[in-house]
Amino acid sequence: MCNVKKITLCMISLILINLSIVSSFDAKESSRLNGLKTQIGLENRLKSLEPIKPQTIADPPFPELSPPSKFVTLSQVIENGKTIHYEVIVNNPGYLRPAYEEYWHSSIGRWSYVPTRIHYALHRLFTNYDVALSEWYDFEQNMGFTIPMFQNKTDLDLYIVAFQTDITAVYTLGNQVVVVGNPRRAGVQVITIKTSAIHPSNTEESLLVQLSTQAGEEMDYALISYISPDFRLKQKE
Repeated sequence: MCNVKKITLCMISLILINLSIVSSFDAKESSRLNGLKTQIGLENRLKSLEPIKPQTIADPPFPELSPPSKFVTLSQVIENGKTIHYEVIVNNPGYLRPAYEEYWHSSIGRWSYVPTRIHYALHRLFTNYDVALSEWYDFEQNMGFTIPMFQNKTDLDLYIVAFQTDITAVYTLGNQVVVVGNPRRAGVQVITIKTSAIHPSNTEESLLVQLSTQAGEEMDYALISYISPDFRLKQKE
């Protein structure tokens, strides 16, 4: 009887020892896998931040629209172009652009690529239409600024964002739109113009939107495709 008890105790002890070994192994394996997942996650975040290898990247770090084949000097657009009516939808003279936004962090990844961040930081003029919500979302996140959207169904708006500038006039000639303003150290203005007020000489080419001083000196520029004012109506057909 004593032998049976001893054997039973020995078996229980062996089982407990084995369970302890298995549990220890599982804990180590789980820790190893978690460490591996963390390493892979950090490597993926690093890929979203910079190129895999050191290299020189041209600006912009993505394909850009070609400028219109024909364009004239800013002074010519200001002197000979048509004045366009514009609506000011945002006017914040005290606004200071942040150096970094939290959603640019590599843990999000979508807007964290450093060459792209540098590209947008170099510019103070931004343009867009409110025709694609996903594109609009990227537009705002890359710019680091949120603006109202109106989505006019019959007369499409072109949105123009100018940082550190007081806008005084807008002119158009051919495939050019010139936004004239006075440079400032701070502030942001957002205006809209009707695409029906733009009469490009070639609707198949891009629009060259330029930010200019009163003296006709370019401060920045943006290229954007021309979209007709009845864009939304055509989508319904």
